[in-house]
Amino acid sequence: MGSNEDVMISVKPGVKGGTFMVRGTAVLTNVPANITVTPVNDGSVFVGANATSSSSRHVFNLGTLQVHRLVCLFRFKIWWMIPCFGTSGGDIPAETQMLLLEVENKFYVLILPVLDGQFRTSLQGTPDNELEFCIESGDPDVQTTKIKEPVFVNSGNNPFKLIRNSIKILEKHKGTFKHIDNKQKPEHIDWFGWNTWDAFYCNVDPEGIKDGLENFSKGGCPPKLLTIDEGWQNIFPSYEENPTGYVYIWHAMAGYWGGVLPESEVMKKYNPKIQPVVQSPGNLTHVVCSTLDNIQDKGIGLIDPSKIRDFYNDFHSYQASCGIDGVKVDVQSVLELLGAGYGGRVSLTRQYLGALEDSVTETFKSNNLICSMSLNTDFLYSTKKAAAARATEDFMPNEPTFQTLHVAAAAFNSLLIGEIIVPDWDMFYSDHITAEFHGAARALSGSAVYVSDKPGSHDFDIIKKLVLPDGSILRAQYAGRPTRDCLFNDPVTDGKSLLKIWNLNKLSGVIGVFNCQRAGIWPPIKGSIYMPAPGSGTPISGIVSAGDVDALEEVAGENWRGHCAVYAFLSGSLKTMLKDAKFQVALEHLKCEVFTISPIRAFSEDLRFAPIGLLDMYNSGGAVEAMDSENKSSECEIKVRIRGCGRFGAYSNKKPKCCSMNEKDEEFIYNPIDGLVTVKVEGEYSSREMVFVY
Repeated sequence: MGSNEDVMISVKPGVKGGTFMVRGTAVLTNVPANITVTPVNDGSVFVGANATSSSSRHVFNLGTLQVHRLVCLFRFKIWWMIPCFGTSGGDIPAETQMLLLEVENKFYVLILPVLDGQFRTSLQGTPDNELEFCIESGDPDVQTTKIKEPVFVNSGNNPFKLIRNSIKILEKHKGTFKHIDNKQKPEHIDWFGWNTWDAFYCNVDPEGIKDGLENFSKGGCPPKLLTIDEGWQNIFPSYEENPTGYVYIWHAMAGYWGGVLPESEVMKKYNPKIQPVVQSPGNLTHVVCSTLDNIQDKGIGLIDPSKIRDFYNDFHSYQASCGIDGVKVDVQSVLELLGAGYGGRVSLTRQYLGALEDSVTETFKSNNLICSMSLNTDFLYSTKKAAAARATEDFMPNEPTFQTLHVAAAAFNSLLIGEIIVPDWDMFYSDHITAEFHGAARALSGSAVYVSDKPGSHDFDIIKKLVLPDGSILRAQYAGRPTRDCLFNDPVTDGKSLLKIWNLNKLSGVIGVFNCQRAGIWPPIKGSIYMPAPGSGTPISGIVSAGDVDALEEVAGENWRGHCAVYAFLSGSLKTMLKDAKFQVALEHLKCEVFTISPIRAFSEDLRFAPIGLLDMYNSGGAVEAMDSENKSSECEIKVRIRGCGRFGAYSNKKPKCCSMNEKDEEFIYNPIDGLVTVKVEGEYSSREMVFVY
C-alpha cells in the first residue's frame, strides 16, 4: 500500500467552485474565473491567467488566502532579499519570490513565481487578504494577454523536501536552469579567503594596472601584508608558500556600476549606448537603493547584447594574462532595469548571463565565478553554470543593527537559492565584537569562508575555529537553513524566538543556535535605531532536538537505533539522547552555540560509537569523511577517516583497548562519565585513518 503522502499527491490541486483546493483543503477562495490551472504529473500545478487586454505588465488576483502561518522571501531592494512572516495576504509584500504556507498544521504549500518566456513573475498580497501575482517583461514592446504558466504550486509534509523537489520539477518542465547537483562546483569552494581592498589597491599603479595585477597575483602585496602578522606562518604554514591562493577580480555585470563609456575608443567595438533606466513598480514600493540615484539620472552605458560575449572574452582574457584566477561579478540585477528595446528583462539577463558563464569557464578553465547583487528570479532561474552567489546584503561592521539581520536573512534566503546555487554568506571581520556570531554562522552555511580584516587586524582564535592549517575549511554538505520549527517565527523582532540553523556533514548533522533578537528591524535601513522592548535584554530560551537536523537519517547508517551523541562546541559538553528528545538552550543577545549531532551506531550488542570530529572547530563533524568496522576474532575495529588536525573526539560507551593512526599507536583519553574519547591529531592535514580497537 502507498503512504498517506502518496495518496494525497494523487489528489491534484485545482479550482472547484471558485475554491483552490490542495489535499482536500481550501487554500484560496473566491478564485476569479480567468485563473487557469495546468496539472503536473506529480501532483503539482502551474497557475496562469487570461487578460482582457495586451500589456507588458499585468497584475492578477488569485483569490482570498486561507492559511495558518506563512513565510515569504521578498526583495526589499532591487539587489537583496529578506524574509517576511505573517498569517494573511496583507503580510505578503510586493516582489515576493517564494511563499511557503503552513496549512492548518497539516501540510505545507509552496508557491513559486517563475519565468514564463520573456516574462518574469512575482507575488504580492492585499489588505483584503488576497493573493496576487504580477507578471512583467520590462519592455513596452513585449506584451501578452494569455499568461500560461507563471506560478508554480506544490505541496508536501516536509518543507525542505518540498522546496528541493519543486526546484527539480521546475528544471524538468521549464528548462531554464540547472539544479546545483548537476553543476560543476568550483574547486576553491572548500577554502578560506582573505580579502582586503587595501591589499589590492595599494599595489595597483594607476598608470599601469596590468603591472599592478601581475605583481599582485605573483605574490607581491598580499604575502608581505600577511607575513607581518605574527602567527600567520605558524597557524597556516601553507600560506607561507602561497599566501594568496586564488586571486579574483571584482567587476560589475555591465562593466562598472554605470556601465562603460560609449565615447571610449576602446569600447566602440562593443557598440555601447546610454540606456535609460526603468524601475519596476514593485521595486518602488520598498527601499530604493541610493546607488541607483546616479544611474537613474544618467542611464547606463550598456554594451550591445550581441557584443557582450566579445567584451567578456576580451576582458577576462586580459585578466587571465595577468595571473588572475576568476571573477566576482556584481550589480547583476541592474539588467532588469534595461530591457526596453532588447526583448525585456528576462531576455537581456539570459544573454548577458550566458555570455558571462561561458567566458569564465572558457577563459579561467574552471567555474571560477562568484555572482552578487543577483537575487532576482531573472538570474536564479536563468543561471546554467554559476555555482556560487551572494545570499544576503553586505556585511557592514559599523552598523550594529545589521549583524543579526545578516545571518537571519542568509539562512532564510538559502531555503530557495540553496537549491539552485551555493549561497555565499559574504565576508566578515574576525576582529569584531560579533566575530564569534558570524564565524559560527559561516561554519554552518555550506559556503566558502572569507574574512575582510584589515592587514594586522585578525583574531586568530576565531579563524582557527574555521580554517585548517592548509587554508581549507570543514564545509557542510548543503546550504544552512532554519530548522522546521523556526520557519514561521521571526528570529529578529518577535522578542522571543531563537534562530536555529541546520546542516549535514558526511556522517553527522550540525545545529547552530543564535539569539538574533534586539539587534535590528526588517527591512534593514542604514542608520536605523532599534529600540528594544522592556526586558528584551534578558536571555532567550529555546528548545533543541537532534531531530532538528531534518535529514539525519540520510547519514545515520543501517546500524543506527535512534540515539545520538550531542556535542556542544562552546561549552565543550557531550550528552547522549534519543533523536526526538528535547533540551533547553538559553542565549544572551548576539550569543550562539553550535551542536554536532552524531548518530550513535551499534557495532555489537554491547558496543556503541559515534565520531564527533575536531572538537576545536565550529563544524567539528566536517572533519569526519568515512567510518567502517571490522571484526577480527574477539576484537572489533572501528575505522574512522578524518582530515585536518587538532583534538579529535568521539563518543564510545566503553573504553577502547587501543587507538592507532596510519598504523601507528596513539595515546588517547577516555572519560567514563560522558563517554568522550579524545586523541590529539598532529602532522598532515590531508585525509588519514584512525582505528579504535575494542
